[in-house]
Amino acid sequence: MHFVRHLALTFALLGACLPQPDAIARELLDRVAITVSLEVITEQEIYEQVRIAAFLDGKEPEYTQQTLRDTADRMVMQRLLLLDMRANGFPMPGEEELEAALESSRQEHWGSQESFEKSARDSNLDPLAIRMFLRSAMATLKYVDFRFRPAVRLSESELLERYLQRYPQGVEENMPEPPPFEEVRDALESELTEETMNLTIERWLEDARAQAGVRYLPEVLP
Repeated sequence: MHFVRHLALTFALLGACLPQPDAIARELLDRVAITVSLEVITEQEIYEQVRIAAFLDGKEPEYTQQTLRDTADRMVMQRLLLLDMRANGFPMPGEEELEAALESSRQEHWGSQESFEKSARDSNLDPLAIRMFLRSAMATLKYVDFRFRPAVRLSESELLERYLQRYPQGVEENMPEPPPFEEVRDALESELTEETMNLTIERWLEDARAQAGVRYLPEVLP
């Protein structure tokens, strides 16, 4: 899972076609899907997150089993990170920062505030829920960078090893000449840093899930 790249982000979920969002809202009971410590994540919340993520990307939501599970996993990650953020007094993004991110999404996909708001209404999305979604995503991305990046320490020998793996020397006569190490060093360092961070985050999340007693209800998320 490349969390840093796609916490983002982010960020595709029932193997066959499911009812459209309005029908889902009418038909589904708001069942508890996941418990995280003393908090719960409901089935309706997972569907709403799928819809908001697709909306902000300017796409139609997909309700596949994989998308629902991926969204649920991301929500658990965010809950655990937000709990850790609160424990460490890390601030949430301010209104100006949040508004700048919203404006960027509006301009990219809708062109105007009016068009954005109409599209949100047509998708039956609460503007407050959209803001909360974006704020949580921004906060966890910033916190991941703050919490885990300082622990990454790469040596020159690790970078050189990755360089030799990526550009093997003298294997075949007709192979193109590899680029100088210094020319690709920054790119290799960025790549290796992300990989190391992902492993560190995965280990942290494994411990955090155990401590929080995270439980998926199989009747909701098989």
